[in-house]
Amino acid sequence: MPSQSHSAQQSSTEETRLRRELVAQGRLLDGLVGSLHTVASGLDTAGVLERVTRESHRLFATDAAVMLVPAAGERTLRPVAAAGIALGPLADTEVSIDAPGSAIALAVRDRAPAIATVSDPSVDGLCARLRPRSLLAAPIDAADRLHGVLVLLDLGSDSQLGPAELGHVGLFAGFAAQAAENAALFDRVEALLAQARIRESERAELSRRVVSAEQEERRRLSTFLHDGPVQTLSGVGMMLDAVEESIRAGKPDEALAVLHTARERQRGVIKEMRELSFVLEPWTLRDQGFATAIRAMADQFEQAHRVTVKLDVDAAEALEVDDQVYLFGIVREAMQNALKHAACSTIRVSVHGSPDDGLEAQIADDGSGVLRDPDDGLPHHGMASMRERAAILNGRLDVDAVPGEGTTVRVLVGAGKLRGGG
Repeated sequence: MPSQSHSAQQSSTEETRLRRELVAQGRLLDGLVGSLHTVASGLDTAGVLERVTRESHRLFATDAAVMLVPAAGERTLRPVAAAGIALGPLADTEVSIDAPGSAIALAVRDRAPAIATVSDPSVDGLCARLRPRSLLAAPIDAADRLHGVLVLLDLGSDSQLGPAELGHVGLFAGFAAQAAENAALFDRVEALLAQARIRESERAELSRRVVSAEQEERRRLSTFLHDGPVQTLSGVGMMLDAVEESIRAGKPDEALAVLHTARERQRGVIKEMRELSFVLEPWTLRDQGFATAIRAMADQFEQAHRVTVKLDVDAAEALEVDDQVYLFGIVREAMQNALKHAACSTIRVSVHGSPDDGLEAQIADDGSGVLRDPDDGLPHHGMASMRERAAILNGRLDVDAVPGEGTTVRVLVGAGKLRGGG
């Protein structure tokens, strides 16, 4: 009988222990579910890691919890959140992921929770600062990406960190890692959307400026035509009327003199209109290519202004035809500025590059190192026009003007704008 009573008592004690363990496990699971819900309640990575730190401290009842994150470009971890202790004094703490004997470093290297009694606080920066009795480190790792390391610390109170906690914290860290990964993905999506909004805004602004430039060019062109060729042709018309009157009056010599003047003015108008047509866009540009158009413009400059123009522009043929028009406009503006204001004797135009690497165009002169809009009555937009055209080419325009030595205008065009480019 005594043995049966003792056996029954042992069975009852075991049942009570199991019942208590089950209750504790149930409470832990309930707490774990609530903590995970809290952790995943936001979609910002920093907020997720902060909530992981706070909830782990509450759930596992440790003295303190610290979240360490990888430092960009370094093999170190730095604290970004803390619970149970102040974060401020830890701000300059670093933990090397190569530190031998550090449970934190071991957790990072193995990508698995690690627990250790700390007998030597100098094993890493965090232990040296806080001197814990023991610690448990769990990586917040998902999709081969380390978001952080959760460190639970026993600083000498009655908190316990043992094998049971190791499994529970590992389970918690796994769920937390997925929440951190979701938040990181959301952060990246938000960043991409923000970049897209910026690019759309830039495109809208560029379109507005292009339209504004076109309207301004039309206005200036209209003014030029009205004040120049139209007035001259009106004068020629009146001269022809005078020629007719002189002939009827029997004054042939007077009629011939007026006719000669009218003819010279009419030829002047033709020259102006040809120049204007070339300034707007030479017909050879689309029909015969960029190099031919630039050579024609160079010949015109050399004949009219006694300047030497040296060319190496065949690489520009890699550009799409419409983009050649924009690059031609930049070259034209830069050459006209050099001609009108730099007092140069030589202009060098070169284009180098490939569909894989992109193009670089250079317009360099040996003049005074001054770059301004020419004041010749024709439509120009100077630097603003060149920069807008470069932006349309998805490129960049740089100007290097050295007083007394000359000016170099550089246009960088990305490979994406070239035939065969990405």
